[in-house]
Amino acid sequence: MANKTVSVKKKRKLSKSAIVLIVGLCIIIIPCIIFCGILLHAALQTGTPVFGDRYKGDLDPAISDSAISEISDTTMNLTGVEAVDCTLISGQLRVNVDTVDSISLEDAQSLVNEVYEVVDDILPVSTYFTSTDDKKMYDLAINVYNFIDTESEDMIYCLGTKNAMMEDLDVQIVSEPLDSELASELRGETLPTPTPSSQNVIE
Repeated sequence: MANKTVSVKKKRKLSKSAIVLIVGLCIIIIPCIIFCGILLHAALQTGTPVFGDRYKGDLDPAISDSAISEISDTTMNLTGVEAVDCTLISGQLRVNVDTVDSISLEDAQSLVNEVYEVVDDILPVSTYFTSTDDKKMYDLAINVYNFIDTESEDMIYCLGTKNAMMEDLDVQIVSEPLDSELASELRGETLPTPTPSSQNVIE
């Protein structure tokens, strides 16, 4: 009988350098794949609103759309009002009131208080805009202006604010600087008054 030769294939063993190279590639590739997945997920979620429970347990009772519409309609009937925009944004009720251009500053300030009374009649301030120890309620902002032109001296803009932690309505005249002299200096209309230490003393 002829002797049969049996060929045995020897398994190739990976060298240490090859093993190190493969492990190194895995260490690099895996984080890259994860990072690309995060980027892809973020790109797909772009423009999608995120909903949470920021006000869970708060803002109760809630302000209804019908109440907002009633405030807008009632405010529109006040003297000197040309347009009203009443919106509820992230826990704050904003009442924007565009008045006739000829309104006086005193009338604009009075109008802020009139709008506040309108809101209070429809949504009692003590209930909807006053927080308690265990519940956060709505904030209120009333913007009254004749027109928007920051370069005009005739622009009138009054802001009434009642945050939930405040006791009363605070009315500010936004169109007028709190410090007129400082505002004039910043605009370069007047020179700052030199202090005695900066004056040259001639003996």
